[in-house]
Amino acid sequence: MQLKSSLKQLLVESRANPGFTSLYIGGVAFAVAFTMIFAIIYYVHLAPLYPEYNRSTTYYISNLTVRNDKTNSMGQSSVGLPFIREFVKNSENIEYSTIVYQKQGFIQPPDQSGDIVVNIIDTNPDFFKLYSYEFVAGRPFNEAETESAINSIVVDTSVANRLFGSPEQAVGKEISITYKPYRIVGIVRDGNPVAYLSYANVFCPYTIRTKSDNASLKGDKRDYLGDYSVPIKFKDRRQAERFRAELTEKVRRANAADSTGQRLKIQSAPISHTMRILSQRTNGDDLSMTEYLKPLLITLLVLLIIPAINISGMIGGQMDRRLAEIGVRRSFGATRGHLTRQVMFENLILTLFGGLVGFIIAWLIIVFGRNMLLKLIIPTWECIDAPAEISAEMMFAPLIFIAALLLCLLLNLLSAYIPVRLSLRRPIISSLNSKR
Repeated sequence: MQLKSSLKQLLVESRANPGFTSLYIGGVAFAVAFTMIFAIIYYVHLAPLYPEYNRSTTYYISNLTVRNDKTNSMGQSSVGLPFIREFVKNSENIEYSTIVYQKQGFIQPPDQSGDIVVNIIDTNPDFFKLYSYEFVAGRPFNEAETESAINSIVVDTSVANRLFGSPEQAVGKEISITYKPYRIVGIVRDGNPVAYLSYANVFCPYTIRTKSDNASLKGDKRDYLGDYSVPIKFKDRRQAERFRAELTEKVRRANAADSTGQRLKIQSAPISHTMRILSQRTNGDDLSMTEYLKPLLITLLVLLIIPAINISGMIGGQMDRRLAEIGVRRSFGATRGHLTRQVMFENLILTLFGGLVGFIIAWLIIVFGRNMLLKLIIPTWECIDAPAEISAEMMFAPLIFIAALLLCLLLNLLSAYIPVRLSLRRPIISSLNSKR
């Protein structure tokens, strides 16, 4: 099969049947566009993106339950400092962990131009080890500042530029947040609300709010409940499983030693980043990857099969119109294999062109509808009140291009091969007489 002659034949057929060509490309574009929207949405929430480059090995403890078997009462919330100190902090089965408390606050700018609403995270220095924020000026607050509850904070470049004109000018300056003074020690490159588990404009030592991390259990397991999510960085999945077993055993021993009827439940924590996103849940109780992948796979199959069936019918009709041509070419020695490759090549080019159109449509929809689309799989109560940004690493990721190419190839095989082979099975005489 010669490439030049094949392309010329495709051009002739396209000009002769513009309706078929337009519908074919449109059908492929529709399938690719909506499949790519799903792919991009899940990619930006699951793939390693700034600053959450450790997503594949990051797990979370975000939810605890304390139930009293004697009174049948129950309390459920985020994690408290006593739980973190007793069950997480000194484990040998983690690389490091941090704590996160997300809230909003108001900056009072020096020019008194009006309060600025900012997202704030109370955390510890290990936050900047787990989440790879890029420091453009200054440094993160350190352990000494955290232990002493010193009002040293890190802000992003948007805040620094808004208040002082540049990151370099902001380092060492004092600002007012909700009418309390804080000193800026570092400036990080802006994060993205899409990475909502780590996104903030201001990062503070958590001890500023609690004044101490020495909060202890006072005979009541409800003291284990609190305000924090606990992201944990593991070396690999095996280390995560060892920590889960260790944590489960610690909780079992704590419950066994309790005589008040209180029982602590951790819902199979910690939960992986992937499972947290797919399940839209913050605990790990009875979570199954298969359960949450099944609807996604069904959606993908629907987006593939329905257009493939429609395109297959169109190709079948097109092959009926080309029977005479096929009969002539076979009578001059063209084999079924040669003709199959020719027609499959023609459909592949049309499919790739339709895929390109669909990919562009998907980009446009994502760019202009990002604030709605990119939050489709984020629980409403975890959405960040900030505009979502679409970075180059999100839109031009190699995995997305590979997925688009494989989708086009799969559509081509599903829709074209069967009608082409059925048409070529007809005898040469029957094909030659098809237009008599």
